[in-house]
Amino acid sequence: MMLKTGIYNTFFCIAAFVLFLCCGNLEVHAQKQVSFKKRIREGYTAVSKKTGQEAIEVILLDSLSNAKIDISQKAEGYYVCALLQQSINESLNMQAYLKQNLDTVKFYNTILSIYQYSLKSDSLDLKGKYAQKNRKLRTSHRPNIFGGGKFMLQKSRWSDAYPYFDVYLRSLTEDNVSTVSKVAYWAVVCGMNSNKPHHVLAHVDTAIRLAKPSEKAPLVEYKARSLAEIGDSTAFVDLLEESVDSFPGYGYFFLNLMDYYQNHNMIERGIHRTDSLMQADSDRTMYWFAHSMFALAQQDYARCVDMSEECIKRDSANVDAHYNKGISLLNMALAEDDAPTRNSLYRRALEPMEKVRELSPDKVSRWGTPLYRIYLYLNMGNKFEEIDRLLNQQQSDLPSSRQSVSQPREQIPASNEVLVKRLPDM
Repeated sequence: MMLKTGIYNTFFCIAAFVLFLCCGNLEVHAQKQVSFKKRIREGYTAVSKKTGQEAIEVILLDSLSNAKIDISQKAEGYYVCALLQQSINESLNMQAYLKQNLDTVKFYNTILSIYQYSLKSDSLDLKGKYAQKNRKLRTSHRPNIFGGGKFMLQKSRWSDAYPYFDVYLRSLTEDNVSTVSKVAYWAVVCGMNSNKPHHVLAHVDTAIRLAKPSEKAPLVEYKARSLAEIGDSTAFVDLLEESVDSFPGYGYFFLNLMDYYQNHNMIERGIHRTDSLMQADSDRTMYWFAHSMFALAQQDYARCVDMSEECIKRDSANVDAHYNKGISLLNMALAEDDAPTRNSLYRRALEPMEKVRELSPDKVSRWGTPLYRIYLYLNMGNKFEEIDRLLNQQQSDLPSSRQSVSQPREQIPASNEVLVKRLPDM
């Protein structure tokens, strides 16, 4: 009996201890809840008294990140932070009204913070308790959020300008299409000039959709560049494939697609693509040139000569087409056993290779060795001696007389940079 009584006593002691711990935890939790509610009240007080807003904002943000509070309270917390920034902005507006010195960057940053806090509040406000209040806050500052982005753009502060356009677009309900198009465009430009591809990709589809037909191609290029930058090669190539047909006169898509085919040894696909494009439009020089490159890569020298001649007909100053024609004829001559035919091929190679020299006189390493071979075979003494002297200065290694001329595979030229460098009217 005494043993049983002892067991009961022990049990009750343990139960009492557990209950004490539970109550203690509940009390601590309640204290945290009260503490956060107190911070909220302090925030409202700072707003009403227009003092201490920045200090309580810091404390409130710390509470939001550390306290174990439910999502609805977090929604209110960020709403109060938006109110605190609104209060600071009102004080700055008063300074401007009184013609006092105004910190313009701080003025615009308060508006940006209002947007960011109110959007954060909306994302946590599952019941929509603060949705209307947050929307009212943002609507009253919509012209100035756009103005803040313009202000940063005019100072070429691309990274600082982007958040203004980003929150403007993320908070849209209804707006003028031309304004949205302009904001989306500048958000993309900011992303490009600050080298932040994810910023570009966030809004480029909106910019493309709303752009005028004549303005779409550069925006699609920005999207392609950004996809390449983040390493999404599948999406990058798919976009190039689509855009080659959508924007046939815009070189970036075709040139980069051909470069991709070449670098990934997709020669047959490249030939098939250029063939189909030439059937649709035979006047574009870049189609013939790309086809000549693929033929050269396949060592189909006769076809490369034909494609290069078609390219030269359309652009007589295309140095790469002259080079492809000359180097193909030279390689055909080196492989030819019939002397008269070989002699004819060397003579045919002379004209395009001398044209390469004429068009790019400083690139001795490109035309020097081929012309050395041609002058040597055709016994052109004075010209041979000149080339020999130039090559010795370049300290070039010459291949043996019957060895195929080995050249690194040519790369499709990259398109010109098209990033916006000046600000059009906004």
